[in-house]
Amino acid sequence: MDLDTTIVAVSSPVGRSTKSLVRASGSNAVAGAEKLGLSLVPQQMCAGRLMIGDNELPVMVCMFAAGSSYTGQDTVEIQLPNNQQLVDCVIQQLIEATNGRHAEAGEFTARAFFNGRISLTAAEGVCATISANNDAELRGASLLRNGALAKIVETVATDIATTLAKVEAGIDFVDEEDVVTIDPEVLQKRIQECIKTMRATLDGRISMETLRHLPQVVLAGAPNAGKSTIFNALLGHRRVVVSSAAGTTRDAISEPVLFDDKEAMLIDVAGIEDSTDSLSASAQGSALNMIESCDVVLWCVEPGGTPPPMSDAIVIHTKADLPRANNDAICATTGLGIAALRTRVSTHLRSMPAPREGALALLPRHEQYLYDCISCLEESLANLRTPELVATSLRLALDATGAISGSITPDEVLGQVFASFCIGK
Repeated sequence: MDLDTTIVAVSSPVGRSTKSLVRASGSNAVAGAEKLGLSLVPQQMCAGRLMIGDNELPVMVCMFAAGSSYTGQDTVEIQLPNNQQLVDCVIQQLIEATNGRHAEAGEFTARAFFNGRISLTAAEGVCATISANNDAELRGASLLRNGALAKIVETVATDIATTLAKVEAGIDFVDEEDVVTIDPEVLQKRIQECIKTMRATLDGRISMETLRHLPQVVLAGAPNAGKSTIFNALLGHRRVVVSSAAGTTRDAISEPVLFDDKEAMLIDVAGIEDSTDSLSASAQGSALNMIESCDVVLWCVEPGGTPPPMSDAIVIHTKADLPRANNDAICATTGLGIAALRTRVSTHLRSMPAPREGALALLPRHEQYLYDCISCLEESLANLRTPELVATSLRLALDATGAISGSITPDEVLGQVFASFCIGK
């Protein structure tokens, strides 16, 4: 991987923001920016102007020296109006002035890793943060980004390396009087402690893939029971068509909704009724499948309506503004009872089985290397009477921990990690 050439890319998200950010990192970043007439002060935002053809473009520019930058290299960031043509012009000017090139996917974070600024798991946390779609993913990504897994693994790796050194000393210098070898009982205890730590990490894990799927809360009930009106009220804006005519909702409609502090996917399905044709049969089948597979069912019952066919559904009496309404009915059109409904669903979501507080969100490769490490450590325990075999197993266990943190990682693994990033990160 080329770590020397100055790289340039837009580092702000795609969208209709008023400002855009262009970043250059490498040995020529500062000299190139100054060549374009920009005045730089370390870690301070300064006003400047760039020539775009015959016109001056006002920009803001900030410089970070290698010791204080994200990448571990001199870095210049230019803030300018978010116009694609202007952004492309500034990028091209920086590339020419720095004798650089366009950055590849994940290259800024890759340089941060190779220059010792972050661990490999922290780099994966950056990528997971960028691609997160909900609060649960963000929390899991934050633990990775802040190095929670790396700290655990590095502690175990240090213990394994120290133990390995003593085992190898006993093999290589068995005849030396001043060499202290490790007692078999102490060796066994150290290995068992490492296994215990690794197993605790796996037992408390939750996969990032799991976090990508929010709990599903389905609004169900008979046609015209008020499901769509409640859906819009919980969402906070009009998302689905509301009509007095039964059967308006045919396809399942879903949106993420915050129930107090718990996020879930709220789903509005077709009203449950007898099928009259192939179209309604398809809608009924889809609705019943959604009800069967979801985490929470909110069964809406209008005045005079029938109770739900399942015992574990949360019953929501609707249309409090109509005669014969239930005493605890809500009215989604006026907002009556909606706040209480949010709290009720939030309480139910919190009671569902969940990973314990502080559980690490792990990627598949993390889990695999943790299992590999445990397997190698168990092999060393099985061969305690043969120091050479113990040393071999401990080396393999150390390799597995290094593959997680990035201290010992095959090039193809690194390539896969950083290729999943977007350009400019």
